[in-house]
Amino acid sequence: RKPNPAITIPNSELSWFSFWSHSRHFSSSKSEDSETEVEVEMEEASDVEAENDNAASDLGRDYSPEEKEAEAAAIGYKVLGPLQRSDRVFKDYEPVFAVVQIGSHQFKVSNGDSIFTERLKFCEVNDKLVLNKVLLLGSPTQTIIGRPILPDAAVHAVVEEHALDAKVIIFKKKRRKNYRRTKGHRQELTKLRITDIQGIEKQEIKTDGKPLKAAVKNPEKIAAAV
Repeated sequence: RKPNPAITIPNSELSWFSFWSHSRHFSSSKSEDSETEVEVEMEEASDVEAENDNAASDLGRDYSPEEKEAEAAAIGYKVLGPLQRSDRVFKDYEPVFAVVQIGSHQFKVSNGDSIFTERLKFCEVNDKLVLNKVLLLGSPTQTIIGRPILPDAAVHAVVEEHALDAKVIIFKKKRRKNYRRTKGHRQELTKLRITDIQGIEKQEIKTDGKPLKAAVKNPEKIAAAV
Protein backbone atom coordinates (compact mmCIF):
# COMPACT_ATOMS: atom_id res chain seq x y z
CA ARG A 1 0.00 0.00 0.00
CA LYS A 2 1.40 3.36 -1.04
CA PRO A 3 1.20 6.28 1.46
CA ASN A 4 -0.91 9.28 0.52
CA PRO A 5 1.39 12.33 -0.09
CA ALA A 6 -1.46 14.79 0.44
CA ILE A 7 -3.39 14.51 3.65
CA THR A 8 -6.46 16.65 3.93
CA ILE A 9 -7.58 17.96 7.33
CA PRO A 10 -11.11 19.21 7.85
CA ASN A 11 -11.62 22.96 8.42
CA SER A 12 -12.97 22.39 11.92
CA GLU A 13 -9.77 20.60 12.92
CA LEU A 14 -7.66 23.37 11.34
CA SER A 15 -9.42 26.06 13.34
CA TRP A 16 -8.99 24.06 16.54
CA PHE A 17 -5.29 23.51 15.77
CA SER A 18 -4.66 27.17 14.99
CA PHE A 19 -6.42 28.18 18.25
CA TRP A 20 -4.10 26.07 20.37
CA SER A 21 -0.92 26.61 18.37
CA HIS A 22 -0.99 30.41 18.19
CA SER A 23 2.31 32.20 17.77
CA ARG A 24 3.89 33.59 20.93
CA HIS A 25 5.62 36.97 20.87
CA PHE A 26 8.33 37.63 23.42
CA SER A 27 9.54 41.10 24.42
CA SER A 28 12.60 41.96 26.45
CA SER A 29 11.98 44.07 29.54
CA LYS A 30 15.46 45.56 29.21
CA SER A 31 14.67 47.13 25.86
CA GLU A 32 11.42 48.60 27.23
CA ASP A 33 13.21 49.97 30.29
CA SER A 34 15.92 51.49 28.13
CA GLU A 35 13.34 53.09 25.84
CA THR A 36 11.36 54.55 28.75
CA GLU A 37 14.58 55.79 30.36
CA VAL A 38 15.63 57.49 27.12
CA GLU A 39 12.20 59.11 26.81
CA VAL A 40 12.32 60.36 30.42
CA GLU A 41 15.84 61.72 29.95
CA MET A 42 14.76 63.53 26.78
CA GLU A 43 11.79 65.06 28.63
CA GLU A 44 14.02 66.16 31.51
CA ALA A 45 16.58 67.61 29.11
CA SER A 46 13.87 69.61 27.35
CA ASP A 47 12.55 70.88 30.71
CA VAL A 48 16.04 71.90 31.85
CA GLU A 49 16.70 73.65 28.55
CA ALA A 50 13.42 75.55 28.84
CA GLU A 51 14.26 76.62 32.40
CA ASN A 52 17.75 77.71 31.34
CA ASP A 53 16.33 79.67 28.42
CA ASN A 54 13.86 81.45 30.71
CA ALA A 55 16.57 82.26 33.25
CA ALA A 56 18.90 83.51 30.53
CA SER A 57 16.17 85.67 29.05
CA ASP A 58 15.44 87.16 32.49
CA LEU A 59 19.12 87.85 33.15
CA GLY A 60 19.81 89.29 29.72
CA ARG A 61 16.71 91.43 29.65
CA ASP A 62 17.07 95.16 30.20
CA TYR A 63 14.37 96.48 32.52
CA SER A 64 13.28 100.08 32.35
CA PRO A 65 13.04 102.04 35.64
CA GLU A 66 9.24 101.89 35.44
CA GLU A 67 9.29 98.10 34.99
CA LYS A 68 11.70 97.66 37.90
CA GLU A 69 9.54 99.80 40.17
CA ALA A 70 6.34 98.01 39.14
CA GLU A 71 7.80 94.52 39.67
CA ALA A 72 9.28 95.48 43.04
CA ALA A 73 5.94 97.00 44.12
CA ALA A 74 4.16 93.76 43.17
CA ILE A 75 6.51 91.85 45.48
CA GLY A 76 6.07 94.40 48.26
CA TYR A 77 9.06 96.74 48.44
CA LYS A 78 10.61 99.87 46.96
CA VAL A 79 14.31 100.64 46.52
CA LEU A 80 15.31 104.09 47.81
CA GLY A 81 19.00 103.94 46.94
CA PRO A 82 22.34 103.11 48.54
CA LEU A 83 23.07 103.83 52.18
CA GLN A 84 25.24 106.92 52.69
CA ARG A 85 27.87 107.45 55.38
CA SER A 86 25.93 110.40 56.78
CA ASP A 87 22.70 108.39 57.13
CA ARG A 88 21.68 107.44 60.66
CA VAL A 89 19.04 104.84 59.94
CA PHE A 90 19.69 102.49 62.84
CA LYS A 91 17.78 103.45 65.97
CA ASP A 92 17.34 102.14 69.48
CA TYR A 93 14.74 99.49 70.18
CA GLU A 94 11.12 100.70 70.20
CA PRO A 95 8.17 98.69 71.62
CA VAL A 96 6.40 98.51 68.25
CA PHE A 97 5.95 95.57 65.87
CA ALA A 98 4.57 95.09 62.37
CA VAL A 99 3.48 92.23 60.13
CA VAL A 100 4.75 92.72 56.58
CA GLN A 101 4.26 90.67 53.43
CA ILE A 102 7.13 90.11 50.99
CA GLY A 103 6.10 88.04 48.03
CA SER A 104 4.04 85.15 49.38
CA HIS A 105 5.55 85.18 52.89
CA GLN A 106 4.64 87.17 56.00
CA PHE A 107 7.03 88.29 58.74
CA LYS A 108 6.49 89.76 62.20
CA VAL A 109 9.27 92.31 62.72
CA SER A 110 10.39 94.95 65.19
CA ASN A 111 13.02 97.63 65.06
CA GLY A 112 16.48 96.03 64.81
CA ASP A 113 15.33 92.57 63.69
CA SER A 114 16.91 90.72 60.76
CA ILE A 115 14.93 88.48 58.40
CA PHE A 116 15.76 86.24 55.43
CA THR A 117 13.56 86.43 52.34
CA GLU A 118 13.76 85.00 48.87
CA ARG A 119 16.26 86.79 46.63
CA LEU A 120 15.00 90.31 45.93
CA LYS A 121 15.59 91.77 42.49
CA PHE A 122 17.02 95.17 41.59
CA CYS A 123 18.71 95.75 44.97
CA GLU A 124 22.28 95.42 46.14
CA VAL A 125 23.99 95.23 49.52
CA ASN A 126 23.58 98.43 51.62
CA ASP A 127 20.52 99.55 49.66
CA LYS A 128 17.65 101.13 51.59
CA LEU A 129 14.21 99.58 51.10
CA VAL A 130 10.66 100.46 52.07
CA LEU A 131 8.33 97.52 52.68
CA ASN A 132 4.89 98.75 51.61
CA LYS A 133 2.66 95.74 52.25
CA VAL A 134 2.07 96.22 55.99
CA LEU A 135 -0.78 94.03 57.23
CA LEU A 136 -0.77 94.91 60.93
CA LEU A 137 0.80 97.34 63.39
CA GLY A 138 0.94 96.91 67.14
CA SER A 139 2.19 98.65 70.27
CA PRO A 140 1.54 98.30 74.03
CA THR A 141 -1.45 100.68 73.74
CA GLN A 142 -3.05 100.03 70.33
CA THR A 143 -3.33 97.62 67.42
CA ILE A 144 -4.08 98.62 63.82
CA ILE A 145 -5.30 95.94 61.41
CA GLY A 146 -5.31 96.46 57.65
CA ARG A 147 -7.99 95.37 55.17
CA PRO A 148 -5.79 93.82 53.97
CA ILE A 149 -3.03 96.51 53.79
CA LEU A 150 -2.46 99.70 55.77
CA PRO A 151 -1.91 102.46 53.18
CA ASP A 152 -0.19 104.92 55.55
CA ALA A 153 2.18 102.41 57.17
CA ALA A 154 5.70 101.57 56.08
CA VAL A 155 8.61 99.49 57.32
CA HIS A 156 12.14 100.63 56.48
CA ALA A 157 14.96 98.11 56.01
CA VAL A 158 18.54 97.83 54.75
CA VAL A 159 19.93 95.00 52.60
CA GLU A 160 22.76 93.36 54.54
CA GLU A 161 23.71 90.48 52.24
CA HIS A 162 22.69 88.07 49.50
CA ALA A 163 23.36 84.47 50.53
CA LEU A 164 22.51 80.84 49.74
CA ASP A 165 20.42 78.60 51.96
CA ALA A 166 21.52 75.12 53.05
CA LYS A 167 21.50 72.47 50.33
CA VAL A 168 18.32 70.42 49.92
CA ILE A 169 18.71 66.92 48.42
CA ILE A 170 16.03 65.93 45.89
CA PHE A 171 15.79 62.19 45.11
CA LYS A 172 13.47 60.80 42.44
CA LYS A 173 12.77 57.13 41.77
CA LYS A 174 10.39 55.18 39.53
CA ARG A 175 9.98 51.54 40.42
CA ARG A 176 10.59 48.87 37.79
CA LYS A 177 11.94 51.54 35.43
CA ASN A 178 15.60 51.59 36.49
CA TYR A 179 15.20 55.32 37.08
CA ARG A 180 16.95 57.14 39.92
CA ARG A 181 17.99 60.78 40.03
CA THR A 182 19.65 62.75 42.84
CA LYS A 183 19.88 66.51 42.66
CA GLY A 184 20.72 69.33 45.05
CA HIS A 185 19.24 72.81 45.35
CA ARG A 186 20.33 75.91 47.28
CA GLN A 187 17.77 78.70 47.51
CA GLU A 188 19.00 82.26 47.02
CA LEU A 189 18.16 84.49 49.99
CA THR A 190 18.36 88.16 50.92
CA LYS A 191 19.04 89.28 54.49
CA LEU A 192 17.22 92.46 55.60
CA ARG A 193 17.78 94.54 58.73
CA ILE A 194 14.68 96.39 59.97
CA THR A 195 15.52 100.00 60.82
CA ASP A 196 12.19 101.77 61.43
CA ILE A 197 8.42 101.22 61.60
CA GLN A 198 6.14 104.11 60.65
CA GLY A 199 2.38 104.56 60.88
CA ILE A 200 1.72 104.12 64.60
CA GLU A 201 2.23 106.23 67.71
CA LYS A 202 5.31 105.25 69.67
CA GLN A 203 5.65 105.59 73.40
CA GLU A 204 8.77 107.22 74.71
CA ILE A 205 10.80 105.00 76.97
CA LYS A 206 11.39 106.92 80.19
CA THR A 207 14.81 106.42 81.66
CA ASP A 208 16.19 108.18 84.71
CA GLY A 209 19.37 110.12 84.35
CA LYS A 210 21.04 108.21 87.15
CA PRO A 211 23.03 105.21 86.01
CA LEU A 212 21.88 101.90 87.37
CA LYS A 213 24.22 100.36 89.90
CA ALA A 214 24.37 96.70 90.62
CA ALA A 215 23.65 95.74 94.20
CA VAL A 216 26.81 94.79 96.01
CA LYS A 217 26.47 92.12 98.62
CA ASN A 218 28.44 92.58 101.84
CA PRO A 219 30.65 89.60 102.45
CA GLU A 220 29.53 87.61 105.43
CA LYS A 221 31.94 87.46 108.30
CA ILE A 222 32.59 84.00 109.60
CA ALA A 223 33.81 83.77 113.16
CA ALA A 224 36.89 81.68 113.43
CA ALA A 225 36.69 78.89 115.93
CA VAL A 226 39.11 79.34 118.82
